[in-house]
Amino acid sequence: MNKKFIVGLTLCLAQNNYAAIKKGSVYFYEPQQVVVAVIDSGVDITHPMLKNNIWTNQGETGKDIFGNDKQINGVDDDGNGFVDDVHGWNFVDNNNKVDDGQGHGTHIAAIIKNEFMHKQIENTKSTLPQAIRLMILKYYDPKGKQQDNIKYSTSAIQYANKMGAQIINYSGGGAESSATELAAIQNSEKKGILFIAAAGNDQSNTDLIKYYPASYGLTNMITVAAADHAGALSNFSNYGARSVDIVAPGQGILSALPHQGYGIMSGTSQATAFVTGAAAKILATQNAALKPEQVLTKLLKTAIVNKSLQGKTKNRLALLND
Repeated sequence: MNKKFIVGLTLCLAQNNYAAIKKGSVYFYEPQQVVVAVIDSGVDITHPMLKNNIWTNQGETGKDIFGNDKQINGVDDDGNGFVDDVHGWNFVDNNNKVDDGQGHGTHIAAIIKNEFMHKQIENTKSTLPQAIRLMILKYYDPKGKQQDNIKYSTSAIQYANKMGAQIINYSGGGAESSATELAAIQNSEKKGILFIAAAGNDQSNTDLIKYYPASYGLTNMITVAAADHAGALSNFSNYGARSVDIVAPGQGILSALPHQGYGIMSGTSQATAFVTGAAAKILATQNAALKPEQVLTKLLKTAIVNKSLQGKTKNRLALLND
């Protein structure tokens, strides 16, 4: 396969916080489950690459007192304010249909899942593929106003905060800030939820020209720019010596599309998904209780120095395909 299509970063993960199970003379390590909220255009939850890794709201499963299936009984069984939110929620249409009419969210979700699975660690149990769960939160309306999309994204963040996400992947944004969106992410910060955000595709210096939510700059946030195949900044990517934490692959990325399809996309969205997958693997295979800043430190240890990034990111580091 052409190198530009490979989904995977170089990660060296210690096995110091697994639950160990001994079989004979060999210890096998049980990964911890990690829930990742994918705030995007929806996801094709039936895609072969993703169907086994979709988060399920346990409060909306099983039978109700009348013997009806909670997934389809039209009742808010868990009392969280959403009816039959089995795999997440569609904030655009205010229903539980999280399908993806754009393709972007499916592409992002599959990168996250693939990066999580990249280079399974020796002696980990075969349960690693099931350790990541993708909570699908649809916020993007291509025909909607920016203010409406911010309203939907804010509601999605609030849902992720409430329903147990450990990582939020936000591969979107724009020039407009929002006090309510900021407050929602500050709540994520208080809860110790890692928020990974795209730096944007405007070729701009975000130290000077802000791009939100990435530019809120909270302690639980990792801001990601896009790299080309050599690890240098992609020509479309935003950048910032003070505002961008790291770059990751963002050009010519092959991933899943709706209706069992596959296709190539480029952008800081894709780069963000790579970092989210890598971060999820750190939580699953090392310590699910790590603080966001600790996860960033571990990610940076896996990256390589690229001199061309000087003045473009805080750390001059790139996570690369291998």
